Amino acid sequence: MGGKFDIKRAPKGARITMFEQGVRVIIISARFFVSIQRGIEDFFGEQAPAILYDSGIRAGSEAAKILIREWGSKDMDFLKQWSEFYSSKGIGWFKVKEINVDSDRQRGYIRIEQSFIVEEYGPSDRPVCDFMAGYIAGVLSEAFGASFSCEETKCIAKGDPYCEFVFERI
Repeated sequence: MGGKFDIKRAPKGARITMFEQGVRVIIISARFFVSIQRGIEDFFGEQAPAILYDSGIRAGSEAAKILIREWGSKDMDFLKQWSEFYSSKGIGWFKVKEINVDSDRQRGYIRIEQSFIVEEYGPSDRPVCDFMAGYIAGVLSEAFGASFSCEETKCIAKGDPYCEFVFERI
């Protein structure tokens, strides 16, 4: 991954890019993202988790395609790099605490800490990382070339020690 993570700013423009591909990125606050999530929840009510999950799948799939092209890896090699990338490169999304994959059964879980969503969202009586669950499903689907589902079973917002996402091939 070396120097490929460098962020480049256009000297006289609004563009910020990263990776050798020159992928345009934006910087938004966690509060901004969570305000969008809360707006979706307020407007769509019980349908909001499905909308956020579907949006996460799309975002995770697109992000994984970029990283697969950048790193040239797939499957477990990609998942290991992905975990390191999000945990140690200062991306600001979350830190991977643990990944457990049962390759034979094509299922497993990912535990994360310091999620930007949950830290900004605050306490809740239900898991709040629907977008993140979809994001993980999208990443896994691209990495392994098969569809995956993902569900948040533990959430820091509910008082759990970490957010846990259980996934399986569908």
